[in-house]
Amino acid sequence: MFKANARWKFIVHSITATCLLGGAMGCGLLADTDRIVVAEMDGKNITRGKLFNIIYDMPDDERPRIQSRQDYLRVLNDYIDREIKIPLGQQLADEGKIEIPRDLAREMYFQSIGDEQEQQTQRHMWTIPVPKPGEESDLMRVYDLTPEAIQFKKDVIDQGTDKFMEKMLGDQAVAFLAMEAYQAGELKLDDEILRLEYEMAKDNYQTLEQLTILGLQFPADKAGASAEAAKVRERLRAGEDFDTVFNEYISRDIRLGVESVIENNPDLDRFKGFWLEASGAEVGEIRGPVFMPSYTRMKQNEQGQVEQAVVPECYLVFKVLEHKPATVKPFEEAVSQIAPTVAYTEMMERLREEHGVVIYQDKLPNPSGGSSVLLQK
Repeated sequence: MFKANARWKFIVHSITATCLLGGAMGCGLLADTDRIVVAEMDGKNITRGKLFNIIYDMPDDERPRIQSRQDYLRVLNDYIDREIKIPLGQQLADEGKIEIPRDLAREMYFQSIGDEQEQQTQRHMWTIPVPKPGEESDLMRVYDLTPEAIQFKKDVIDQGTDKFMEKMLGDQAVAFLAMEAYQAGELKLDDEILRLEYEMAKDNYQTLEQLTILGLQFPADKAGASAEAAKVRERLRAGEDFDTVFNEYISRDIRLGVESVIENNPDLDRFKGFWLEASGAEVGEIRGPVFMPSYTRMKQNEQGQVEQAVVPECYLVFKVLEHKPATVKPFEEAVSQIAPTVAYTEMMERLREEHGVVIYQDKLPNPSGGSSVLLQK
C-alpha cells in the first residue's frame, strides 16, 4: 500500500512539474514571439508585440477584425504612414506652408459620427456656452445637464477635432510636398501608372448628373409656404399647363420664379432630399414639391454682370428643361484629377524611403496558421 501511494505521489509530482515547466517554457515562447521584428523605421524595430499594442489601443469602433496576415499588414502600413505624416503636417503648419481651419476639422469630426441624431446633438452641445455653477437654465434642468457635463462634452469634441486636425494636416503636407516636387520637375508621373489608376477607378472620374430646371419656389419662412407649393402641384396634376401657372405666380412676385442648373454632387448631403426626388427625371417632367435648403447660385444682374445670389430655404415645384446623366470622363479629361492621387502615392513612397521603412511580411502573425489572435478589450 505504501509503495503504491509513493508511486502515485511521484507520478502526481512529475505531472505537476511537467505542467509548470511547460507553462514557463510557453510563456517564454510567447514572449519571444512578441519580440519578432515585423518592420523597421528610422533605425528602430517594430515588433509583433508593438503591433498587438497598436491594435489593442485603438478605439472600439476603429479596431479592425483580424482574420488574415493582410489585416495585420494594413494596420502596420497605416501606423507607419501616420508616424510619418503627423509630425510632417505639424512641421509644415508651424512654418506657415499649410493650414487647416479648425472649424473644418470639427465639421469632419461631426460627420464621422455615424448616427445623424447624435451628430446634431453634438453640434448643438458645441454651441451651448458653459454657464457658471448655479446659473443653470430651465432647459438644462429638464435635460439634466450640469456645467461640468457640458464642459466634458466640449472637451470630447475638441479631442475629436484635434485628431482630425492631425490627420488632415498630415495629408495636406504630403500633397503639398508632392505638388512642390512636381512643379520643380523632381517628381515625374508615369503615363502608364496614370492610365492604370484611371482603369482601376474609372467610375470615380465622372461628370455629375445635371438638371436645368424652371420652378416656383415658396420661401419656407413664410406662413403657408408648404401648402401653397402643394396647391400648385395639385393644379398641375389636374392638367393645367406648367408655363401658365408659372407665369401667373411670377406676375405676382417675380422672386417666386427660378431657373437654375443643379449638379448631383454626392459630397453635398444637404441636397440629398432634392436628388431623391429629382434624379433621373427627363425633360418635360414635373416634380415636387420638395424642400430645398438655402443655397448660393449665380445670376445676371440688371447690368448684365454675373453675381452670386443666396436662395433661402424653400419648397420647390419644378419642370425639367434639360437632363444630363452622369458619364465617365475620358482619360484626357480625368488626368487632372488622377495626377494628384498618383503624385501623393509617389511622395509617400519617397518619405518611407527617407525614414528607412522596411516591412517583413513573412514575419507578420498569421491567424489562419495558428498564431495567437489579439484579444479585444
